[in-house]
Amino acid sequence: MRPTVILRLARKEIVSTLRDTRAIVSNLVIPLVLVPVMMIGMPLLLGSLFEREQVTVTSVGVVGEANVPAALRAAFTAANLALEPVADADGAVRDGTVDVAVVIPTGFEAELADGGSATVQVHSKVGNMKSELNASKVQQAFAGYQAEVVAARLSAAGLDASVLQPVTVQTVDASSQAERSSGQLSWLIPFFIAIWTLTGGQMTAIDATAGEKERGTLEVLLVAPVRRAEVVAGKFIATMTFGLSAALMAILGIIIGGAVMARLIVPRLGEGASGMVNIMGGSITLTPATVLTLVVSALLLSAFVSALLLGIAMFARSFKEAQSYVAPLSFLFVIPAVALQFKDLIGLSDSVYYVPVLNVLVLMDNVVRGVGGGREVLITWAVMLVAVVLLLRFALRNFKRESVIFRS
Repeated sequence: MRPTVILRLARKEIVSTLRDTRAIVSNLVIPLVLVPVMMIGMPLLLGSLFEREQVTVTSVGVVGEANVPAALRAAFTAANLALEPVADADGAVRDGTVDVAVVIPTGFEAELADGGSATVQVHSKVGNMKSELNASKVQQAFAGYQAEVVAARLSAAGLDASVLQPVTVQTVDASSQAERSSGQLSWLIPFFIAIWTLTGGQMTAIDATAGEKERGTLEVLLVAPVRRAEVVAGKFIATMTFGLSAALMAILGIIIGGAVMARLIVPRLGEGASGMVNIMGGSITLTPATVLTLVVSALLLSAFVSALLLGIAMFARSFKEAQSYVAPLSFLFVIPAVALQFKDLIGLSDSVYYVPVLNVLVLMDNVVRGVGGGREVLITWAVMLVAVVLLLRFALRNFKRESVIFRS
């Protein structure tokens, strides 16, 4: 193959794509703007909501308000909770009158005073973040009140409260600094990179195949003194250029978002909000080695996507038909990327690094969290290279088939 011819063909496709300003916006502007907004916005929103709910006085529905002891009322007040009488605890929570409700049985205080036990009910909506957060405040209030009751009983019996807690358990975070800073939203990084790799390359790939078919320019190109392999290589380079550029903008957006959060926003937040932001990954920082691994992985992913897009879009008769072929490919990235947040629970084996696309997503998530190894990196990159070669052979075969090129 002749490099000059390949580069000339690639330049033609790149210029053709750049004539459409939507390509510049979707490939460069959107990922560079949207990714930092997501990196900053989601942890900041969750942190702010968490802090607001902690300091805001929340109304708690109560059935049997007359049965609430004074000490328990004080515990509720200390937890920023205000009791609101309701007739039906379950109904009040279900219809949104209150986020959480409690049922205090008759004789509650007397039963405890006699040394007995009593059962209270806490009604909340499981899966509703606000309801569950307020329910945890109620649980804390009950825990504080219960500690007072136990301490009073022990004191009356002449015992020290420490007899109930002979063992003190200290929880130590064994995760690395990278794992702590990446937080629970680290899976969004490979997700963003993969999605924009696909989005960035598909416009060029479709236009370079089905688009040229529809315009009638593909036949002119194929009768020119160029080899089919050179045509495929030129279109592949052009498609990969836009896919990789979108991925690089996503990576740059992640770096910018993490730096802004860690240096400008997190230090100004309250303790509760900053803690929640850190848990969600709002202070993520990427080392040069991590960035390099992400870039190389994004390069291989964009090469894989470009070869796949060229091979599939070539079957389409029109631009619109090619879009319908390419659209389902997004699930190839979305489903594995979303599953990354459960990978510790699933327990993925080393065989995952032999599965194209999934291996790159897992590798990206690992290196961001600081747990990636050199062996996994080499296996992933080697598998992706082999997959790219096979897909390019598939695309070249389609460009050589007259039944595919002149399909109408």
